[in-house]
Amino acid sequence: MSGTLPEPSNTENYQRIPFQFIEELSSKNVFLKLPEDFSPFERMILQANGNLQRILSAYYNVPSQVEILKNDVVQNTESQHIQFERKIAMHFEGKYAYEAESILLVKDSNVLELIEKHKYGLGQIFGHTRRSPDFILHAVGRHGNAPGASFWRDYSLTIPDVLDCFIRETFVENLFEKYTGDVQDGAIWFNTSPTSPRSSPP
Repeated sequence: MSGTLPEPSNTENYQRIPFQFIEELSSKNVFLKLPEDFSPFERMILQANGNLQRILSAYYNVPSQVEILKNDVVQNTESQHIQFERKIAMHFEGKYAYEAESILLVKDSNVLELIEKHKYGLGQIFGHTRRSPDFILHAVGRHGNAPGASFWRDYSLTIPDVLDCFIRETFVENLFEKYTGDVQDGAIWFNTSPTSPRSSPP
């Protein structure tokens, strides 16, 4: 893909640590090795492969709201396809969770309409195409070493002949909160949707 995002701000003096993000795939195992410096919740977020909105919506238990901050077409002399530079802020019922900067190379007219006309977020675009993108994690980092410090990741998502994306997501401090809700003792929640094969108590 043509073009890359600049280095994260205020990281000029940060230590650069080589690390192999090796994904192990087998009939019994799917595993992506990540640095131990990240918490279990953070590691779940760092390897989300196009479904981050859905994961965080589940965490906060509310729908996501995408705020488009930038959605510009840029000239790309190396490709015949349309290239966008985007920047969005993601909210969950008033909770600002992360900011995402991205470079998109659009190869499909339907996806182009979703971006230009409907202002879809990437998670919504991949959901609409009903295709899972190829995911490559390029770099991860954090500001400081305090618990809950802001962290980020650089990665790419690709659907051949449809869309190429290079993305940086920067997550806010204290993204995750200590759970203080009530826990039911011995309960089953079942799907009451008419499309569910189990729409009545077992």
